[in-house]
Amino acid sequence: MSLSNVLIDAYYSLVNDKEIPTIELGEAKQSRDDLVVCVVNLKETIANLEQEKEALNERITNVENERDDLMVIIEGLNNVKNILEEKVASIEEERDDLLVICTDLEETIEGLNREHRNVSLGKEKEVANETHIMLEKELTIVKTSLCNELERNQQLQAELEKNKK
Repeated sequence: MSLSNVLIDAYYSLVNDKEIPTIELGEAKQSRDDLVVCVVNLKETIANLEQEKEALNERITNVENERDDLMVIIEGLNNVKNILEEKVASIEEERDDLLVICTDLEETIEGLNREHRNVSLGKEKEVANETHIMLEKELTIVKTSLCNELERNQQLQAELEKNKK
């Protein structure tokens, strides 16, 4: 190889070496630009996520408020349920008492009917008839009252069932 060839090779090597930093500088600028775009995109993403976070926090607050309102309603319904259960128990006791009274009255009427057969004609028979009529009227009144109480009991039980649902 001649000296001129060596010099030419050295010259081209220097020129090529000079272009390498220029190429690397261009690549570094492109990389920097890509990173700037990436940073801008990340900032936008962060801003969007913060907005979504605020919206979710607001929704959580609304759900918590609704939950608290529902708890108050449930407590009120439990109170109503307890009151209705007490009323139903009271009405059932009244019904049982009225059934005992009806049974007693029926027994009394049957007893009077038996006595009536044995009583002589006349004033004693009239007294027995009046007593019998009076007892039958009283029995009718008690039966009517019992029917009303039973109906009221059924209404309260229906209302209680409705409130349980």
